[in-house]
Amino acid sequence: MRALGQNGILSVVFVVTSMYISGTSNAQSLKQQIVGTWTVVNQYIDRDGKRVESFGSNPKGMVVYDTNGKFILVLQRGTLPKFASNNRLTGTAEENKAIVQGSVAYFGRYSIDEKERKMNLHYDGSTYPNWDGVDQTRFVEISGDDLKIVLPVSDSGGTVHLVLRRMKYVGKTKIESKRQAKPAV
Repeated sequence: MRALGQNGILSVVFVVTSMYISGTSNAQSLKQQIVGTWTVVNQYIDRDGKRVESFGSNPKGMVVYDTNGKFILVLQRGTLPKFASNNRLTGTAEENKAIVQGSVAYFGRYSIDEKERKMNLHYDGSTYPNWDGVDQTRFVEISGDDLKIVLPVSDSGGTVHLVLRRMKYVGKTKIESKRQAKPAV
């Protein structure tokens, strides 16, 4: 096999560089990257440098963003108390309080500001009814299969961070994301 000369090496570098440039120019938009099903890795509030995990250290949940600009989120503590009555309509005051403070769900419409890397949400409905009809803006950061969403000012008096991981599927079978491997935040 003949060794590549200087022109051969330059040709290889040109081809590889061209492939890289054309690949990056066809990169997916932020909205295209966000579309999909995501599992909750972590959710916390930063209050003056102190980290508060409202849904505990191992929250459960899922977020779906569809191609038509619709979304749904369900988030809860890793463990919620079971109702002694085994009937959700007859929970005690303490059981109901634990569930309300340990979970939230909402749905609505979203749009993406590609330049500012922001997600604009419009809540059509929420288990926290004060958000019904409300618009909120969040900052978005994607790294591989990790999605970090930041709400800079919240009702809770801090910056809210939601860390998600893309759920993977093989055929029709869901492959669980590894929740133990939390991304650096």
